[in-house]
Amino acid sequence: MGKKETHLRVRCTCCEAVLTVDRSTGEVLFTEKPRKKSVSFEEAVLQVQKEKETADERFREAFSREQTRMKSVEDKFEEAMKRVDELEEPIKPLDYD
Repeated sequence: MGKKETHLRVRCTCCEAVLTVDRSTGEVLFTEKPRKKSVSFEEAVLQVQKEKETADERFREAFSREQTRMKSVEDKFEEAMKRVDELEEPIKPLDYD
């Protein structure tokens, strides 16, 4: 390391990518994405099944929330329909002119 290098290599703590940065300008010259860890087929199948189950569970929860919301909207609509007669203003005798 006798001569001063013009580039600096930095490893990202979040994604493990290696960035090559120019020392003078601070510009990122090159990015090496991390290699994916090899996963066995069985582990991959288990992970896909787990993701499917969580997706199904999230769908069921969202569907349940939507049903509850629609029920409350329908109840409010029915209540408003019951009071529609109360909301209409009677015709005033002076309005006939």
